[in-house]
Amino acid sequence: MEDKNEYNIVVADSHPVVIQGLVSLFKETSNFNISGVAHSGKDLRILLEQNLKIDTIFIDLKLPNTNIYRLIKDLVVAHSYAKIIAFTNYTMPKLVQDIMEFGVHAYLSKNATLPEILESIERVHNGEHFISNSVYRKDSQSKIEDNDFALTPEENFVKFAELTERELDVVILLSRGYTNKEIAEKLFLSKYTIETHRKNIMKKCKLRTVGQLIYLATQQGLL
Repeated sequence: MEDKNEYNIVVADSHPVVIQGLVSLFKETSNFNISGVAHSGKDLRILLEQNLKIDTIFIDLKLPNTNIYRLIKDLVVAHSYAKIIAFTNYTMPKLVQDIMEFGVHAYLSKNATLPEILESIERVHNGEHFISNSVYRKDSQSKIEDNDFALTPEENFVKFAELTERELDVVILLSRGYTNKEIAEKLFLSKYTIETHRKNIMKKCKLRTVGQLIYLATQQGLL
């Protein structure tokens, strides 16, 4: 009988119950090894630098003090050998599409069944991309009315996912109190370019004030 492949897994999540559940599941499966647990993007980076054998990353999209967009991009470039599996409560179709395009290999809702979780690991290591049925089940249950500012965390997440990397830089510097002129100097751009970025950011996020922008950026872990 052919031996099963062994997988070295790290779980990146800030919820103890989720972590405990995944760790217990993998410990009960002979070829799945838990190589560590991370509570933030910083913790995850440290684990990956210390253990080059890690080949599978289960990651929540809402980690404390973490810009998840940049984290995923960094992981894809610096740890291309590792398979990234998003394990999250956020299931809006636009978000799923964006995160998969960033380089994530699989996308699971936290309502995923145990077989779906185990299947996702096998499939991504066979070179496939995988979106579990749990994502579609959860999204079909969540019908929410739109409005400009009272949006769900998922909708705010999608808005920030549409920002370019340069626009994210501007958001971060705005939150630190820098003026357009100061931001321009720091990013080696013209003041006019920064003003254009600000207008585009507010338009994409459908916001009216910088205060609203900073509030939402804080909620999404960008700051």
